[in-house]
Amino acid sequence: MADGSDLITAEISSWIGRATPPTPLIVMTLSDVRRYVDATGDRNPLWCDDDFAKAAGYQGRILPPALVGWVPFSIRENPDGSSAEAPDLRRQIPVPANYTNVRNAGSETEWLQPVYPGEPLLTQSCLVDIIARQGRAGLGIYITQEEQILNSGGETVMRRRHTMALFPAAKLAGAAKE
Repeated sequence: MADGSDLITAEISSWIGRATPPTPLIVMTLSDVRRYVDATGDRNPLWCDDDFAKAAGYQGRILPPALVGWVPFSIRENPDGSSAEAPDLRRQIPVPANYTNVRNAGSETEWLQPVYPGEPLLTQSCLVDIIARQGRAGLGIYITQEEQILNSGGETVMRRRHTMALFPAAKLAGAAKE
């Protein structure tokens, strides 16, 4: 198993291609934008000024893309770290019990359309790859999920491809003592 070939079982591989049904997200309002601006200091007139946004070709103020992209992540975990929502398939895969150390292994986001305050959105995810690979932290399981955020017309407004890496807790615990 040094190369990881035995780590990714047929059961684990069977998760590739699984998708979630479209799941509603919380509706972001102008109040949410105001809190975002207060927290970040990002006072871009596209989300703060209707006239400016209209002059730029939008229907009115748009939601900050970072705020739209954050919404699906906000529903992912319970306080104990367990999965709270079906859209995060990565945390439902039956990996070996000792693979408890989770790391971000990369993310790519593509913004396709503006989103307006009060616009209902849905998220849908699909597992696209699961591999084992040797890294500095040991033999890891790398799970890649593609997520889309859809508007009420079913059009994709954002697409994200995210990979998380799982490593055995014992390997990392031993490395921390060195």
